[in-house]
Amino acid sequence: MLGDIFNANFLRKLESLCIECKRTYSGTRKGSYEMVNKKGTSVEFADYQAYVPGDDFRYIDWNIYVRLDKLLVKTFKEEVELSVHILLDSSKSMLFPKEDKKFDYAKDLVIALSYIALSSKNSVSIATLSDENKTSRNKTPFLQQKENIFMMADFLRGLTPEGELDLVNSILKYVFKVKGRRGTVVVISDFMMKPEVYVKALNFLRFKNFDIKVIQILGATELDPFAKIKRGQIVDVETNEKKIINLSESNRKLYKNYLEEHNRQLRHFCRTNRIVYSLAKTNVNFEDFILRELPRIGFIR
Repeated sequence: MLGDIFNANFLRKLESLCIECKRTYSGTRKGSYEMVNKKGTSVEFADYQAYVPGDDFRYIDWNIYVRLDKLLVKTFKEEVELSVHILLDSSKSMLFPKEDKKFDYAKDLVIALSYIALSSKNSVSIATLSDENKTSRNKTPFLQQKENIFMMADFLRGLTPEGELDLVNSILKYVFKVKGRRGTVVVISDFMMKPEVYVKALNFLRFKNFDIKVIQILGATELDPFAKIKRGQIVDVETNEKKIINLSESNRKLYKNYLEEHNRQLRHFCRTNRIVYSLAKTNVNFEDFILRELPRIGFIR
């Protein structure tokens, strides 16, 4: 089962979408992602490129050569398979605050994005980002058929967030496991970490030539956790460190300003480095986020 939200009508809407990719990759199977192919194995003409030694003489446009004295080679559009890597933060922080249900929202996001990719004849793998010493099951194989969405849903149901997230190490190990299989990588997390951590991790994905997309998940309680209390004990859910805090109005404003600045830095880093960024709030209608917000920012089309 995929969950009540994934009714037949919603699934049909997802089938009409595909994940946007700004980079060019070669593929082994037909898919919905267009790339320019200089070998001319597709029938749809794309453009001309200057001839370079090694190009096939059969695709030189001799009419242009006669008129302009230039050797230009016809290129063609070819639809190839796009590998989609969905990396899900499954550290303990994704369970808190409990009322925000961040991890449930994140799992629904993974199902929706996986179904879009599978419907587009692309291959998809889901992997968890967490403390690997506490996670026994952390990756699916690359799957290619729409029917595999139920296997992915089973994988997600078996996950229990735990431990502290080591984002850099988790991403390095994942990239090593997929052995150079590049494509679009979607990182889903609350990103409650120091900026230098996500900068290092995302820069590594950039260095490896992935097309990167980021979804930050936060809930209403996390955005304003002290609305109904004036004094209390807070506990770091990943390290169990405890602190007593007094919650004056000025402290509430200070927290809000720190959180907004933290999110602004993440958003700015992503946009500066051509990483598609979106903030998903768990109190916002899920279907609207998928069908309206993600197409608006160029995440899907």
